[in-house]
Amino acid sequence: MVTTEKGFTLSEVLVAVVVLSLGLLGLARMHIAAIQVNTIASRLTQGTTLAQDRTERLMALSYDDARLADTTSQGTFTSYPDPNPPQGYTIRWAVDTDVPSTGIKTINIFVTWKNVKTSKTFSLSVQKSKV
Repeated sequence: MVTTEKGFTLSEVLVAVVVLSLGLLGLARMHIAAIQVNTIASRLTQGTTLAQDRTERLMALSYDDARLADTTSQGTFTSYPDPNPPQGYTIRWAVDTDVPSTGIKTINIFVTWKNVKTSKTFSLSVQKSKV
């Protein structure tokens, strides 16, 4: 064998391939985690948007509208489900009259969806005055 030949041995190439493979596997795992986090963030953004949209619709109603009726005693909320929520979401709101003071309705909006393994809920509370 000639000693002046330069190059990599087979074992050096195999070690380099193993190190490169481990790096690529770590990068792939990080990419999958980023996709999952983006999906969760997207669902949260959608849930927040749905709650805000429902809030604006309910606030546009008159104080005495049937969708804002409180059929329970003060301090107990009357709950209403949204009949047509977007797929994968449920929207409901609860109304209590004269809370925190006379002539004010407290409206709590709840948007629920499924994340990877658990159910998540975003809630928004607003107050509508009689005026």
